[in-house]
Formats: sequence, C-alpha cells, structure tokens
Amino acid sequence: MTETNTQPKKTVTRRQVLAMAGCGVGGLVVGGVLAKWGIVEDSVASGRIAIETTPTKMIVTDRARCSGCQRCEMMCTLKNDGRVCQNIARVRVWENYYWGSNPGSGDGAENGNCQFTVEHCKQCKDAKCAEYCPVHAIHADEETGARVVDADVCIGCGMCHMACPWNMPVVDTETGVSTKCISCGRCAEQCPNGAIKFIDWKDIADEVIAQGIVRTATLA
Repeated sequence: MTETNTQPKKTVTRRQVLAMAGCGVGGLVVGGVLAKWGIVEDSVASGRIAIETTPTKMIVTDRARCSGCQRCEMMCTLKNDGRVCQNIARVRVWENYYWGSNPGSGDGAENGNCQFTVEHCKQCKDAKCAEYCPVHAIHADEETGARVVDADVCIGCGMCHMACPWNMPVVDTETGVSTKCISCGRCAEQCPNGAIKFIDWKDIADEVIAQGIVRTATLA
C-alpha cells in the first residue's frame, strides 16, 4: 500500500520571502527569480505581464495569453455568486478591449492586435474601498490577507466602487451587496490559456533558495 503525504503545504508569506531575498518584488523580477513563471524584466516593462500581490499569493496576468473568452468572469461569478453574471465579476476582461495605444498608432484590435487586459483587484495596502466604506464592511481576511466584503454589514451604497481608482468593487443589484475579489483563484484555474496565475509565496521561496540567494536555514 502506497503512503500518501497528507501534510499541508507550509505557508510562507510575502514578507518572509522579500526579507530572505533582501529585495522587493521588482528585485525578484530583475534577478530572474520569477523567470520560471514567464515573469521577466522586458515582459513587465512592456506591460504584457502585470503583477499584484497578497500576503499569501502573487497574482500574475499575461495579456499575450488572454484570448478574451471571458471564461474567467463566468467562472468567478458562478463560484462566488451562484450564477453567471459577468458585470459583477471580480476579474475584468470585457471592459478592457484593446483599441490601440492612441489614434493612428497602427496597433489595437482594428489592426489585428487583439491583446486584452485582464484586470484584478490590486489588494492595495492602503485600500480606499475599505477606507471610504461608511459602515466598515471591508476588512482583510485573517488567512489570506485579501480585502473582503462582509455581506451582513454591507449596505450596497457603492462608495467602495467610487473610491477605488480602478472601480473594482461592484454592487450586485440582485443582492444589494458589493462584490469584490477575495483571491480565491477560480479565474486562474479555469483560464484555458494560462493567462492568469496564482503563485504561492512558498513556491517563490523555493526558487529563491534554489538559486542560492539565501540559505535553506533561513526558512527554518
């Protein structure tokens, strides 16, 4: 009989990894630590790759891989709302159709460049959605660190939507409660092209160690 390792994956946080590497996220990119996930300096500088972080995950979106199928939006709402309703999805594709950098630029959808921008909640350290909520319905989840909405407290006023620079939270007109990304990773799981990745900081820590940037004992 084959034994199965049922021990949970050790949780390593963003703070621990950056401390052990002695640099910020930008340093990890420049140093090549994230190259195995396709995150290199040129791809980030060009805007093709976007990176957001939570205390437990690095969220990576790749515009070159996104086909605009909107499966991420559908699966997001199916899991979190029990129905497909893309206008309240926590991940956005439909409103980011790429028309070009400027008029007459020769790029964009009209000229055969169909890159889309996959937009996520930025999980801001100084989150305006939480700051301007009049009933304090938005707080950081103790386990994931992601900002979440307490449905029992939210009054559906829409202040979070207006306060967010990217208007990411959206009030569900059926429930009267604001919807917001909780970093569940469903969008990444269901993306057929791998345009969205949720990377555990533990995996990044392993890569830091593999490249000899720190000693293994650092994580002990």
